[in-house]
Parts: sequence; structure tokens; C-alpha cells
Amino acid sequence: MRLARVFPFIGLFEESGQVLVMTVFCMAVLLGMLGLAVDVGVLFHARRQMQSVADAAAMAGATEMYYNGSTNVDTRAKAAAKANGVDSAVSGNAVIVTTSPTLAGGVACPTCVKVQVAKPNPTIFMQTMSSLVFGTHTYSNVNVSAAAVAGAPGSSQTCMYVMDPHGSSSLWIHGAADIDAPGCAVYVNSDDPGALCVTGNAGKSDISNVSVVGGQDNKGNCKGDPGAPVYPGVKPQTPAVANQGMPLDPTQNCPGGAVTNIASLSGTINGPGYGNYQCYTNSTCTTKKGVTTCTSDQVTLSSAHLGPGNYVFESGVKITGATTIGNGSGNKTSPNGGATVIVTGGSYDSGTATTFYDYAPADTNSVYNGVAIYQPSTNSSPMTLQFGSGSSVFMGAVYAPSAAVDLHDQGGAVTATNLIVGDVYVNGTIHLANYSTYNPITTPFKQITLVE
Repeated sequence: MRLARVFPFIGLFEESGQVLVMTVFCMAVLLGMLGLAVDVGVLFHARRQMQSVADAAAMAGATEMYYNGSTNVDTRAKAAAKANGVDSAVSGNAVIVTTSPTLAGGVACPTCVKVQVAKPNPTIFMQTMSSLVFGTHTYSNVNVSAAAVAGAPGSSQTCMYVMDPHGSSSLWIHGAADIDAPGCAVYVNSDDPGALCVTGNAGKSDISNVSVVGGQDNKGNCKGDPGAPVYPGVKPQTPAVANQGMPLDPTQNCPGGAVTNIASLSGTINGPGYGNYQCYTNSTCTTKKGVTTCTSDQVTLSSAHLGPGNYVFESGVKITGATTIGNGSGNKTSPNGGATVIVTGGSYDSGTATTFYDYAPADTNSVYNGVAIYQPSTNSSPMTLQFGSGSSVFMGAVYAPSAAVDLHDQGGAVTATNLIVGDVYVNGTIHLANYSTYNPITTPFKQITLVE
């Protein structure tokens, strides 16, 4: 007689044992799959991080190559990789930098830099399994790598840079203000949560977007719409023109140290010639009881035409009437006809000019290439570009990274190709265009891009 017939409960134990074995087996498989999924997820995350490292290193290398040649490209790229977590000096890490690589399809790119990065990443499941199955730690680390190519600089699409690093309402678009800049972007460098303030009926601006390191003020009257998407929390940027080597103290270039003391300039002035300097100030000194006191004021340009050259104003400059600086026609600077107004002290004011044209140098060999007005960062005096019914046209950048600029429009207009200033208050119509559109060959407004 079979035991199962005598003791029927024995079959129950036999079935329970089978279920237990199957349960243990399934749990082992599920835990293995879970462990593998964790490892794969970790490695995919590491792969994304490595791609970011490769991108940053390639951008750093390409930027160095664009501005300073290939000598220090390797150093710059490896420094960027180290700053992002991959130190080439650490055993197991790899940072390989190649200048002028050949792109996919066999296309040579002499302006490009390729960076390949690799770093070992620890595993959990694969390390344990390789130890159990093979008795080794073969898969305790998996090399994760990535590559990127940057270079082939393209024209930057940013036409206004507001460079105050910490200002509240650094860009204030007020009332019925209108920034007319089709296809152009606006960048606000301030990390303040209220770096952008839009009040009143503003919101009809024709710009592609506003990128802000900080954010847009959402309190009080600053809740308006700038008329374009706002992207807060972007990484700080430096306008390319800032790397051209413009001197902080251009007065050192005054010929023989001579500075002409004059209250006003008018009529046709041939100027020092292209690339040369002429320096002016408007200073008055009086002596009473043996004590000499000097005061300074702006030099007035009244219905003047200044020829090619670099004009340094040490006590500021005010432009009235119909004035032209440099030689050019329409949107183009004549060959060797460019001029730059340099304001080392005092303020710049072209707000009451009836018509004003300034043709910047269009020459890649000039430190003022593409710069119509230059106010060094050491001069934080306010700047007035437009106030009234006149018209100002800057065929070049207004570069004054520490200046606060008021832009009012009462029937006139400002047309500028790239505005790079400290703070901006807009209350009127401002026309901005991309300098690169008119000067695609010589433009300094380049942006290094990721090619692969």
C-alpha cells in the first residue's frame, strides 16, 4: 500500500517543497535582473555625465584654438575635463585631445577640436556575479567613454548682453517698450532672482528669447510679458568680443602722452588715421590763493564728421546735431575707414543727436573689430544712447560692460548692431540687428558650437 494513501498529507509536503524551490529560483532570477538593471542604469547615467565632460572639454579646447591658436589647446581641454570630474592625471582616466580632426564622412575641420574621455565606473551586480561564477573581479569596473567635437564657429544670435553680474532689474523693460530685434536673442548675466523686470504694457518685442542667469521678477509690477520666451537659470556667458584684447587703459596709447584740451569739436576732422589714436579732454583749472582746482566736462561733438581712427575722450563726450564718426555707406564700413569712440572717464551721451552714424572697424586684426563705442569696465558712468526724436545708428557694438544705459524713444530710434552693457532700462523702441549679418567675414561675434 502506498504511503500517500495511508498518509495523504505527505503529498502536501512534496508540493510545498516544489513551490519553495521554484520561489527561491524565481527570486534569485528577479534579484539578478534587478541588480543588472541597477548596474545598467548607473552606467547609462555615467555615460551621460561623460558626454557632458567631453562636450565641455571640446568647447574649451575649440575656444582656445579660435582665439589663441593651438599651443595651449591640450592644456585647456584637459583642465575643463578635470573641472568636470575626469582628471587625466588619475590612473585609469583618459583624456585624448585632437586638433583639426577629420569629421564623419571624411570632412576635414581645421578649426575643430575633438576630445575623447574615458573613466572606470564601479559595478554592483556584475562585480558580484563575476566573482561567484568566475572567481575573479573581472567586471568590478566598466570603462565608460564619450567623445565630442567642437569648433567651426558660427555667428552668435545674441544681440543684447546685459552684463551686471548681480543686479536686480538689470534688464528693465518698462511701459510700452519695444525691442525690435528679429531673430536676435537677449542675454541677462545677473544671477539675481529678479534680474529681469517687465512692467506696464510691454510685451510686443520682436526677439527670439530672453536667457537669464537668475530669473524674472514675479512680484509687484514686474510680472509683465517681454513678448518672447524667458529661459531662467542659464549658465553665465562672455560675449566673444570681450576676448579681443581691448585695453583697460587706452590713454596709454595717446601719441606722446599728449591730450588735447578742448570744449567742442565741429566740422570735418580728418582724425589720426585708421588704427591710430587721438585723445581729448575738457578740463578747466582755476587758481585761488595758491590753490588750483580743476573741473572736467564732456567734450561736445556738434555736427562733426570725424575720420578713421580711435578717439579717446577722458572726460566724456556729448554728441549733438548731425554727426558721423568713421567712413562708410549704408550698413558697411569703408576699407580702413572704421572709427571707435573710447570713453575712459565721464559719460557718453548721443541722446540729443539729430542723426548720428558710427562706423566701427571691420578688421579682424584690430582689437576694436566690430566695436563702435568702447567704455572700459573701469568706467561705470551712465550712458545715454537715445532720448528724444533723433536717430542713432551704430554700425558696430556698443561695448560698455559696467555702464547703466537708458533707452528712451520719443519719436526717434536707436539702431545698434549688438549692445553689450551693464544694465539696461528700455522705455521706447529699440532696433537691434546682428552685426554678423552685415559683416559675415570679419565679425567678432562668433559662437563655438558642438559639431559632433
